[in-house]
Amino acid sequence: MSMLTATSITKHFGGLTAVKDVSINFEKGSITAVIGPNGAGKTTFFNMITGIYSPDGGEIHLDQKTITGLKPNFIAEKGIARTFQNIRLFKEMSVLENVMVGMHIHLNSGFLGTLFSTPKVRAEEEQARYEAYSLLEYVGLADWVNHQAKNLPYGAQRKLEIARALATHPKVLLLDEPAAGMNPKETTELTDLILQIRDDKQITIILIEHDMKLVMRISEQIYVLDHGQLIAQGVPEEIRNNPNVIEAYLGKSALSV
Repeated sequence: MSMLTATSITKHFGGLTAVKDVSINFEKGSITAVIGPNGAGKTTFFNMITGIYSPDGGEIHLDQKTITGLKPNFIAEKGIARTFQNIRLFKEMSVLENVMVGMHIHLNSGFLGTLFSTPKVRAEEEQARYEAYSLLEYVGLADWVNHQAKNLPYGAQRKLEIARALATHPKVLLLDEPAAGMNPKETTELTDLILQIRDDKQITIILIEHDMKLVMRISEQIYVLDHGQLIAQGVPEEIRNNPNVIEAYLGKSALSV
């Protein structure tokens, strides 16, 4: 069953076509990788799905309903969360507070309730705090709960971004270069966490990633972009041996994992 579908989406920046007529179907509960050389259009593709950019052509559907052209906050409310290649945490806030920020789209307290701190507001905040702590336990960060986000090790900051994304209760989780800058131990832990999230929560996971060992291990389907166009799709073994993919990556060594 399809959870997210991009149909013939296109994006221009002046005279440059960053993404051209790309169609991808993401199955519910699957792990799918979108790969390609630098400048292939991968992040632009993510930015259209999450509403940062509006497509110049084509349609995007989440759970059979159109989300084409919606603003990022509305898309988040409908069930799409993401992390970024460059970590975007509230560095001066605590680890717990960072996760609680991700919950605000689902909180019901209005302005007056917040202003006067009614019993209903206090109960909702307590529940949010409990859920945030549970998510931190889930990703292995419970020991850091009261630390400022800036003081976490690099790999832990990546996990915190994922916990904050999970706090929005997503149907689809987009991970943009989640293993960037990680050492081998951190990458292994991240790989296990991604698989655990899919298995435990049945969330559809889509990742952009240059670490081909990670991609080949966890992806059920791989889509390959080059110069904004889809040049290949298939299971890992098909992609590993696809001549167009090998050429786009400038040699077999990039895919020999």
